[in-house]
Amino acid sequence: MSEDWTESYRPSGLDEVVGNPKAVQDLRNWAQSWEDGKPIKKAAVLIGTPGTGKTSAALALAADFKWDVVEMNASDQRNADAIKAVALRGALGETFSDSGEYLSSKDGKLKLIILDEADNISGREDRGGVPAIAEVVRSTKQPVILIVNDWYALSKKSSALKTGTLQIKFSRIKTVTVRGVLRRIAKDRGVNVSDRALELMAENSNGDMRSAIRDLQALATGRTEITAENTEVMGFREVEQTMYTVMDDIFKRNDPAKARALLREVDESPDTKLLWIEENLPHAYRDHLDLYRGMKAVSRANDFLSRVHRRQHYRFWAYAGDQLSFGVCAAKEKEIHGYIRYQFPMYLMRMSRSKGNRTLQNEISSKLGALTHTSTSSARQDILPSFKLLFQRDEAFRLRMVVDLELEEEEIGFLLGDKIDSAAVKRVVAEAKKLTSGPAPVSKGVEEKETKPEPPKPAPNQARLFSF
Repeated sequence: MSEDWTESYRPSGLDEVVGNPKAVQDLRNWAQSWEDGKPIKKAAVLIGTPGTGKTSAALALAADFKWDVVEMNASDQRNADAIKAVALRGALGETFSDSGEYLSSKDGKLKLIILDEADNISGREDRGGVPAIAEVVRSTKQPVILIVNDWYALSKKSSALKTGTLQIKFSRIKTVTVRGVLRRIAKDRGVNVSDRALELMAENSNGDMRSAIRDLQALATGRTEITAENTEVMGFREVEQTMYTVMDDIFKRNDPAKARALLREVDESPDTKLLWIEENLPHAYRDHLDLYRGMKAVSRANDFLSRVHRRQHYRFWAYAGDQLSFGVCAAKEKEIHGYIRYQFPMYLMRMSRSKGNRTLQNEISSKLGALTHTSTSSARQDILPSFKLLFQRDEAFRLRMVVDLELEEEEIGFLLGDKIDSAAVKRVVAEAKKLTSGPAPVSKGVEEKETKPEPPKPAPNQARLFSF
């Protein structure tokens, strides 16, 4: 296999990390506070989109301060047991260097715990991962770094992560900075790259240094010279960048045919294209008549998409695309000037952020369906709303259901409408453990008998949801 240039040119120290000087300085100050024995926060969170240098900065930090690294990434299983076995054990215990030397934390010998893509902990295989991370942050004796793309998705699950960490934001890297790095790598590899080709690769990366370097490596393979014509084989990696370009042609230009041709080149479903146009049309068309005609075209596009869903007649996709591009572009009568701040579709954002809740909802519905002999969909639609209300109001019912359904912390937090590390969730878990624990040991000579704890009695005149 050929060498990966993104690894070959990974920064060896914080001074080589480009594009985010303030973030790098904040990270250095945080590490120095650990060296001084008075950490600002026990853990730091590096927040930013992919390719902005978060992982490189964390590894460069360890190299600068000569810290060993314990790392968990997306390829590892990150459930409660795995995190406790790797990250928590590393955060609480002492360590050995690569050469076998014992490093005592009392003598200031530290190691860095890195949890990469910490916001992508979801699903059955990663169950219990977020509480375990919160426990690592709370009890660690070693510096911890969490690397996330969507900090909101992780912080809303645990208040301890929000209050117990130092958040450091990494922004997209500027085009001029990306261009300079690409020029240096090309020179080191003996590849002559034209200024226009460098500019196109830098713009195409959309602030993602990793993708820019990989583009350069792909184009340089088998070549000693790269021109602007060679970059035509590159495709946009991110939907936002492509949609931004197309929306300028739809909203600002007066060439509906060109807008239609460009929208067809976007590698995205018509439903997603409709969401982008619908979200940003009111920001672009300020004249109420232009907006009316534009939204009418969007409405007709939606009609065609509905026919596709009902009849599975996919030729209507072309008509929907024509309405979204040609129709919306031709709807305006007034010229559109100035900068338009395009928005990512709120529907897609909400669906992305609610993915974890929807997974939990399905898991609980599956357990309810097994208990009530109904399907998961029926339990979700007919039983779960009433079950959630009764779960919140009746303590005896709540404890019995935690035991019978074997509910975990995330599921209890979802049903209570609270964070998984809240006092209410911890209290329910502790009381449920008391119900499932065995009787106290008897004295010698007395035969032990298996006894099961009696379930708590429901309140008087309180009907139970599962009383058959």
